[in-house]
Amino acid sequence: MSDLSARLSALSPEQRLRLTQSMRRHTAQAAAASPVVSAARIPRRQSLYFFASADALSAQDYYPLVLEAAARADEAGLHAIWLPERHFVDFGGYSPNPAVLAAAVAARTSRLRIRAGSVAAPLQHPVRITEDWALVDNLSAGRAGISFASGWHPDDFVLARTDYQDRRAVTGRTIEQVRAHWRGDPVRHPSTAGGEVEVRTRPRPVQPELPVWLTAAGNPATFTEAGRAGYGIMTALLGQSMQALRENVDRYRHAWQEAGHPGDGDVVVMVHAYVSDRPDLEDFLRPAMHAYLRAFRSQTAAANQDDELDASVLLESAYVDFLRGPSLLGDPAKARSVLAELGDAGADEVGFLVDFGLPAAEILAGLPALLALAPTTDHDPEEIPA
Repeated sequence: MSDLSARLSALSPEQRLRLTQSMRRHTAQAAAASPVVSAARIPRRQSLYFFASADALSAQDYYPLVLEAAARADEAGLHAIWLPERHFVDFGGYSPNPAVLAAAVAARTSRLRIRAGSVAAPLQHPVRITEDWALVDNLSAGRAGISFASGWHPDDFVLARTDYQDRRAVTGRTIEQVRAHWRGDPVRHPSTAGGEVEVRTRPRPVQPELPVWLTAAGNPATFTEAGRAGYGIMTALLGQSMQALRENVDRYRHAWQEAGHPGDGDVVVMVHAYVSDRPDLEDFLRPAMHAYLRAFRSQTAAANQDDELDASVLLESAYVDFLRGPSLLGDPAKARSVLAELGDAGADEVGFLVDFGLPAAEILAGLPALLALAPTTDHDPEEIPA
């Protein structure tokens, strides 16, 4: 979006207005029906992903929505549910601790795998991460998994144990400490009472190894790092193009093979999703997507540099890009085409992000069309890096 800001700064108000009108006229053409797609190209593993902005729904509406959607996904045979960790801001603000919400989901489901997407590793002690998610693993009979993130928002680091500048190195150490605790190995940690203490965590998890991913927003170095370390990669199309995704996945697979790990790793891609044939879909989704993108941009300094007209054009441009580009916003034909593109780009799993600002009732009403796209999973143990 920063590129758009630079281009828009050279436009007059009249040019900006004409740009907005033009984008709205051509949206229907951009979201035209896609060609027939082979089901073999569509990633077999499909999941639900949650990352709401807290200004869209009340907490009393949001948590029941997550639990009901999880129950329906479980019944329909989806693979997993992904729950984030965010602090202090509206964007993602209903999930300060994904393990708490994951425990509630575990009680409502029987097959759906339950994932942290993500745990901000530098903000928590590895013992606490292990204890929380081992509890989820027990409540779910062995369905827990974690994608770890290094964090990026400086304000979040009021919770951190280490310096913000060291966050990437701290994340790598934390992952390995959590994996060791998960296996039951003794791990030494410093104590404010003096010296170090060797501890083993309780409860013991059901799974002998923890399924692990590394969260990447699009930085090529993160993909290489995950492949080299033998972790799965959890990423999104918010902030990178399909071509950039393809190139990043290639980097990941290459690093994986160079490191000598068996198999070829695991790639999960989050995509905004609402599938419908309704003729007014563009206008129906616009307010929610504008608000969601505005909340996303509010976390960046660039958002404070735009005047009202700039912001409006930026949001509409980003929204049109979602409609015409690689999102699951559109009719079933377009959704199947994008799923096939994701498969071709190397995705092993697609996470449907459904809570981008629509009312809870509309999200639930839209689930059947979305779930109909997903092949039924057999829920056999998956080959995920652990």
